[in-house]
Amino acid sequence: MNMKRISGFQWAMTIFVFFVLAFAFPLVLKDFQAEVPFKRFVFDMSTLAPFIAAIICILVFKNKRAQIASLKLSLSFKVIERLLMAMILPLIIFIICMFIFNTYADSFIILQSKNLSVSIWTILIGHLCMAFFVEFGFRSYLQNIVETKMNTFFASIIVGVLYAIWNVNTTYSTEYTLYNLLYSFAFSMIIGELIRATKGRTIYIAVVFHTLMSFALVFFFSEEVGDLFSMKVIALSTAAVAAAFIILSLIIRAALYYFTKDSLEEVDPDNYLDYPKDPEDDDIKTSPAAEQQAKEDTDPETTSAEKENPEEAPKEESHPTSTAVEDAEEEIKQTEENTDLDNKRSTFSKNNQRR
Repeated sequence: MNMKRISGFQWAMTIFVFFVLAFAFPLVLKDFQAEVPFKRFVFDMSTLAPFIAAIICILVFKNKRAQIASLKLSLSFKVIERLLMAMILPLIIFIICMFIFNTYADSFIILQSKNLSVSIWTILIGHLCMAFFVEFGFRSYLQNIVETKMNTFFASIIVGVLYAIWNVNTTYSTEYTLYNLLYSFAFSMIIGELIRATKGRTIYIAVVFHTLMSFALVFFFSEEVGDLFSMKVIALSTAAVAAAFIILSLIIRAALYYFTKDSLEEVDPDNYLDYPKDPEDDDIKTSPAAEQQAKEDTDPETTSAEKENPEEAPKEESHPTSTAVEDAEEEIKQTEENTDLDNKRSTFSKNNQRR
């Protein structure tokens, strides 16, 4: 990503202000939970906190276009590919969890829809909305801000730590809390790798993965009521899949780089199509190479000879070409011939008159 669009001070302040607001707003929003006609497992008001924090930061801090660079809504082949991965990875995680439960426990809990006070579609829509609000804040906004100063992997670690602290459940034992932290961190790392190199098209992928994971946890296992074994199995399974997915992704990118020599960075430097200039941004700097390229793109008359010999180009324009000189000489010669012919005709006419 473009490293010069957001200053270091604004970068640090944005992360700090966002996290403070995201951590503080749930304390206020929980008082409004009773006003919502749904239980918390359908829609939790605290999930609005990251969304509100992101909106406030966008309004308060400058360089707004750089802040919302990861809020693109267009689709691409890579986004569709990652959407499929976002659907497959939760399935793999829960297959591992079920296998462990069947091996080391009598059974796992499957909650039937008839045991719920609301329909499955209501739960799905509620979890879809909660996933959107959370991922809008943490992935489409915060991850984008952090990536302006570091690559995706280290940005995912920072966002993963902040997300784990924000999402931690401290209601039960210390061991349960630690496994909950591990689960949230691994969960965030998977999303961070899924949205790599999508050029701002992050919201679809993050929301799909988040929705499927949280929706499945409603019907499988019993970690939400403090069951330590369930939380342990889910945390370790998610961490194992996250590690395997990230390592495999790194190996594939390294192999592609070895054979194609393409950069491992997500966005080419000085890519003004992905990060167009904002007139309100005062601290945007463009490299000399980018300025030269922009000048050439806006001047289609520039020839290859002018590019190779820029000092000789003005001289060539001030002197006529050889073809032009020959044409001028031919025109002068023709004019002289016409003048001689006119003179001869005039002399002949005068002689006739004298006779």
